[in-house]
Amino acid sequence: MKTQTSVNSDNVNGFEPEWLVAIVDIAVAAGDAIMTVYATDDFEVDVKTDDSPVTAADLASHNVIVAALDKLTPTIPVMSEESTTLAWEERKLWQSYWLIDPLDGTKEFIKRNGEFTVNIAFIHQGRAVAGVVYAPVLDKCYFGHLAGGACLKHAGVDQALVKKSFENKAVPRVVGSRSHISPGLQSYLEALGEHEMKSVGSSLKFCLLAEGEADIYPRLGLTSEWDTAAAQAVLESAGGKVLQYGSEAALDYNQKSDILNPYFIAYAPHWE
Repeated sequence: MKTQTSVNSDNVNGFEPEWLVAIVDIAVAAGDAIMTVYATDDFEVDVKTDDSPVTAADLASHNVIVAALDKLTPTIPVMSEESTTLAWEERKLWQSYWLIDPLDGTKEFIKRNGEFTVNIAFIHQGRAVAGVVYAPVLDKCYFGHLAGGACLKHAGVDQALVKKSFENKAVPRVVGSRSHISPGLQSYLEALGEHEMKSVGSSLKFCLLAEGEADIYPRLGLTSEWDTAAAQAVLESAGGKVLQYGSEAALDYNQKSDILNPYFIAYAPHWE
């Protein structure tokens, strides 16, 4: 088991701000590995024990990220969707760790619609405090940490993600999954009333909120912690919220033996 890095006075929630540039570069390198597979005429799709798909791109991205993080922060543990299952008895002792989804939206990757991402998050004491979400086909990289705000890099240009003005008379713009439709979502939408619905894959749903391009993301179905952590960090760094459904408690991490999230609702920074 790795020994935890001590937290010094320059750390913000255990996170060194200069790491953010490094993990953006790592996410882009992982995206390049994914795109090498994406560019091939054909690639094999395997099925994991939980019936979810996995490709050579998932594994290539995983290998790039884990190797780079081990070099950047050799004493900080890494948990990945593609890792061997880590025992709760070990990981419950972690104060800080990296939580990654090497290819979020494998179904979107297989469909070749471009709506997949590389997700890298830094977790400290149960909270997602920094994250990077990179969509290689879209050439969009969202990144942020709670003490420093959030940005979008697109076509080589950085743009701060800040709270946008919101017309109260506008109907809510709800974003939902393209590949996962839960039975509870319809009831939620009926209770919400008039709304505009957008569908998009992977953690890009959170990113639309952070950009001010959508208002609410209700997830009334199962997700795993690596699906949400990086994008939650970006959204909250931009001023948004991710709350457990029916509660004012934020979505948290590594607080229980399983890695499934409770249902949650995410809100854009401008949403009151």
